[in-house]
Amino acid sequence: MNADRRSLNRLLAYVKPHRVRLIQATCVMVVVAALNGALVVVLGPITNSLFIDSDPAKLKRVALMIPAIFFLRLIFQYTQSYLMSWLGQKVTQEIREDLFTHLHALSMDFFWKSKAGEVLAKLTNDMTALQSALQFVPLYAIRDSLTVVVVLGVMIWTNPKFALVALIVIPMAGGVLGVLGRKLRSSGRRGQEVMGEIYHRFQESLQGMLVVKSFNYEKGSIAKFRVENDEFFHQMMRYFRATALSGPLMEFLGSLIMAAIVWLGGSAIGAGTMTASQFAVFIGSFFTAYGPIKNLAQMNATLQLGMSAAERVFSVLDESPSVVEPSNPRPFPALTEGVVFENVSFRYPSRELWALKDVSITIKPGEVVALAGPSGSGKTTFVHLLLRLFDPTEGRILIDGIDLKDMSSHELRARLGLVSQETILFNDTVFGNVAIGREGATRAQVSKALEVADAAEFVGAMQQGLDTPLGDRGARLSGGQRQRLAIARAVLKDPKLLILDEATSNLDAGSERAVQNAMERLYPGRTVVMIAHRLSTVQKADRIVVMRHGKIEESGTHGELLAKNGVYATLTRYQQLEAAEPS
Repeated sequence: MNADRRSLNRLLAYVKPHRVRLIQATCVMVVVAALNGALVVVLGPITNSLFIDSDPAKLKRVALMIPAIFFLRLIFQYTQSYLMSWLGQKVTQEIREDLFTHLHALSMDFFWKSKAGEVLAKLTNDMTALQSALQFVPLYAIRDSLTVVVVLGVMIWTNPKFALVALIVIPMAGGVLGVLGRKLRSSGRRGQEVMGEIYHRFQESLQGMLVVKSFNYEKGSIAKFRVENDEFFHQMMRYFRATALSGPLMEFLGSLIMAAIVWLGGSAIGAGTMTASQFAVFIGSFFTAYGPIKNLAQMNATLQLGMSAAERVFSVLDESPSVVEPSNPRPFPALTEGVVFENVSFRYPSRELWALKDVSITIKPGEVVALAGPSGSGKTTFVHLLLRLFDPTEGRILIDGIDLKDMSSHELRARLGLVSQETILFNDTVFGNVAIGREGATRAQVSKALEVADAAEFVGAMQQGLDTPLGDRGARLSGGQRQRLAIARAVLKDPKLLILDEATSNLDAGSERAVQNAMERLYPGRTVVMIAHRLSTVQKADRIVVMRHGKIEESGTHGELLAKNGVYATLTRYQQLEAAEPS
């Protein structure tokens, strides 16, 4: 109960800014319930007296009054349904946007420990259930409960003969549903398409969060999501407008049948074959009580599903980032003294083994330092800590004597460039993918970055050039082309500190040489930290740091390490043997 109460209070906090719309909907629902009750309280005794009098003029007025009452109810029912649909959609739109924004504020450990499918389920299926609860539960609780209270006393009477006459409304309702169904299918299909784009945007950001954070692309990604989220809202409101109209309109058509029943019933009463009270009971009970009772029966299931969905959704919003921003961040320094790892140890959450253990190293300004070693030696963890995707468990990392924890991670990453092993490209154009590294970048700046990255030739050969869509995850490009766009992305940032995370490990020999040449153009004037799987790519480094089991095993130039005949020399011989095996 406490969890439900907390979830309810948090939902009410989202509803509160729209309380005027909720009050309007509540007032309309009260009017609808009053009109429902009027059909029982007023129509029964009036028609009974009129039928007894058998006054044709009065009978005609009553017959005309019935569709008029139903027309009023049509207007108010449509209004209440639209208002509650708007409220439910608006609140879930805002929660969905808060979720997407909050995901971009969380640290990388959340994405490492969470299953993407489960997170997406909370953001999609649970949000749908929550929206249904916000839309329908107030309708059931306010409107239908009041209606049932009014008509409950008269529901025990029915008239089988006139029930059969009333079934004539079914083919008429089928015609109405056919007309509205086409609009529902059209708007519903477009809504699903837009929701598919929203799913993709969530999944794309979840899978590409490393690049999003490293290039400070949170704002750009969120802005694109907002466009799609707004489009989904408008499409769904088209859908709900048709949905809200269908029920009241069918009831209005039914009221025309009721008018016919009034005329026929009046004739029967005049002939003495039917009493006015039987007629009134049927009118009041059949058209007024059946729907509300059915809705009230469904309310509890809808409510429970909605509260369960709310709890799951809010569990994501309750996640806190492990990397905490300082209250008074210090500016990124000039990088004149270098980068220092001071007795740094790190262990990933829920893991027993240390990824790094007591690592101390100083990287001088303008130095090219290569990290080598077997898989699992801690090279990638070293880079993740430098990007401040995680904070050290022990020790500290300094840039010009300033602890990374005292800097804004946003400003830190703005000064760092990353080319990673897995190139993350978004379903956008060439320009859009390269420009995420620099907000407000011009086409000329992007073109210059492509030239430096040796990517201008193949981009220029594309029919749309910079405006060429790359498809999902850059599927239309080769591995080497994707990697050169990643280099262009880093070039555009003009970083002081360049990080290369096994940038050529997934390429063939020809692509590797081209990408390696492109990367080496970035070295002058920058401090470079590179991870290399193929040791042939690090021989020109100023210093090679060899890691094993999370510790620094040895350090030196290529020639010095070969002379030591240690871990590096062993790895070099092993890779030379691998390269020689095919021949």
